[in-house]
Amino acid sequence: MGDIVISGGGSMAVATDELFTDAQQLEYVRGEASDLARAIDAVDARFGDALLRRADAPVSALDAEAALDRTRQLLAEVDWKAGSVALLLRASAEGYGYAEAAAERATQQLAATLGYGVGALLPVFATLVAPALPVALAGLLGAALAMPGGPAALPGAVGDWLGSNGRVLTNPVTVALVRAGVMSVDDLIGGALGLPPTLVRAIGDEGIGLAGIDTAGAAIMALGGGVGLLKESPVATRARTQRDVAAAPRGLAERIDRLPQRRRDENGQPTGSHIRIERYTQPGEPDRFEVYITGTADFSPVSGREAFDLTSDIGGVAGLPAGAVRAVEQAMAKEGITAESPVQFNGFSQGGLIAASLAASGDYNTKGVFTAGSPTAQIDVPRGIPVVELEHTDDIVPALGGTRVDRDAIVVEREAFAGRDLPDGVAVPSHDRGEYRTTAEMADRARSAMLAGAIDRLDAFGAGATAITATTYVAERSRR
Repeated sequence: MGDIVISGGGSMAVATDELFTDAQQLEYVRGEASDLARAIDAVDARFGDALLRRADAPVSALDAEAALDRTRQLLAEVDWKAGSVALLLRASAEGYGYAEAAAERATQQLAATLGYGVGALLPVFATLVAPALPVALAGLLGAALAMPGGPAALPGAVGDWLGSNGRVLTNPVTVALVRAGVMSVDDLIGGALGLPPTLVRAIGDEGIGLAGIDTAGAAIMALGGGVGLLKESPVATRARTQRDVAAAPRGLAERIDRLPQRRRDENGQPTGSHIRIERYTQPGEPDRFEVYITGTADFSPVSGREAFDLTSDIGGVAGLPAGAVRAVEQAMAKEGITAESPVQFNGFSQGGLIAASLAASGDYNTKGVFTAGSPTAQIDVPRGIPVVELEHTDDIVPALGGTRVDRDAIVVEREAFAGRDLPDGVAVPSHDRGEYRTTAEMADRARSAMLAGAIDRLDAFGAGATAITATTYVAERSRR
């Protein structure tokens, strides 16, 4: 409870940092035992045999030879036992990973079947409910009008209820159900359209992947646009601040500290920035850039001035040119980043979704990706690029990205509120940036060679820079 679990890196292994560390230490012991045995053999071959061949070989030489033989036996035993236990630890991690993947596939198949069934019943359900719908809507409207503050207070009341019942959302079971439900949306749509189940399964996530979470997101965008919601618009990005920075980030926690934040002050006015770009300058080398991207700042389905909103969230999951994605591209262009410029992407929540999407696009010379609490599971970043992703198993936001397809990304998981009381009045406390910083600190201290190596590669990007300049950007939608 509270431990970090590491997976990915091109392997099926899933285990705690302690297990991976124990396996590494045992493998080190095995290597040391093997080296000592070889050293003893070399010394014995050079001096021992010549001494024993003498007719007047002293008794001490015979005793020494016997001691060397016993040492060889002990070292061989250490080598075998350490290697065997390390192999078993690795095998247990691999076995757990395969079991988890099998359970995930089975859950996805079940969710797809249920989703198709629900979709197929929707027309029948709509026919049965249609006569009673006006009465139900009238009742809901009356209840909303009777609330203190009227209908406008309804969203706040829902938020208050969720804040008082945080375990409903902050729960690994809920997260797993959300992940499975997201992956079955395309099956639900197929069932509602009356398509054959074999066809839906063949073209969906369980088949060739032609239809999936991205097509479902696009359908939601289209349906919302038909009623005036989730409307995309032009965005404009402008520089906000610029200052010199003493050093490049070291570790994941420092990367989270550099992620920009967009808030509202006591008067309800937006403050802060959306994007931060650090330029690393080094004589004789092309400039390198670190891009830091904030999360969602407005969850209203009605598009306003805020570019990092729910519209960009769903558009990003659908793989569409969302307003927030275009805003980051504009900021990068203003900074002078081209297709050849070395760049690393960092993002929190929606910002991580954008970071992974830009890295996977192939439009940039990406050297690394770091995300925290982001729905990036369906984004496959090209191999060879170090990718580290932090996820809380009791945070529903990463689950909105569905099941993972990128096995090369290193994923660090933790149940943020295992055995802990939830804070009052917070709907999704496990998505808090401070909680992810704690997870990042644990990852920075981890001794897993796979994770430590990936962090080192991310940190090496800024090494050697003689000047670092950080520029922040703000993006807004057009009123048009």
